[in-house]
Amino acid sequence: MRNPFLGLVQFVDVPRHLHLHYPGPLWAVVAGYMLTIYLTLPLTPIVSRAAFRMIGRRETGMIISFGLLIILIGVLWFAFRRIRVEQRFKVLRPFMVLIGVAAYMDNPVERVHLLEYGILAFLVFHAMGQPRGTRLVWTYLLVVVAGFSDETIQWILPNRFFDLRDVGMNGIGSACGLWLSVLIRPAESDAGNA
Repeated sequence: MRNPFLGLVQFVDVPRHLHLHYPGPLWAVVAGYMLTIYLTLPLTPIVSRAAFRMIGRRETGMIISFGLLIILIGVLWFAFRRIRVEQRFKVLRPFMVLIGVAAYMDNPVERVHLLEYGILAFLVFHAMGQPRGTRLVWTYLLVVVAGFSDETIQWILPNRFFDLRDVGMNGIGSACGLWLSVLIRPAESDAGNA
């Protein structure tokens, strides 16, 4: 039986060697994750305003920053266990960029964009299977388009607005997620061969 998704892939002229699997468990996770991002768009300003009123803007920012820092430490711990010692400094570079960018954001809620799209890039990269050819570029483009769609939906919503800075944050988060994916993937391949 012919897979209808592969017909769509051929229609948009995506290289065949990407081996996009549909339906597949990782693609279902990607779809669910994206749906969650899109469905929570109208709720984010309501929740953030309530948090600002209840505990204060500065305190909310500190809680978000602390939560993101805990997640970052967990990701680094996971990455350090999966890669060789000589590659560990390579993992730290994008996260140092993330911390630098996050420190200069006015709205503490915007810091979540970095994490959201880093996770999405990681999921999409792994959903595509073994990396080869232009897979990295296709993953990045797909995630950036998803981030742009996110902002376009916000433009339509009455309580949100389109912001190119957020598109940039989505792109930076995506690049960091891909960086981590590329560094972890060879360790998975080596572990599978052992």
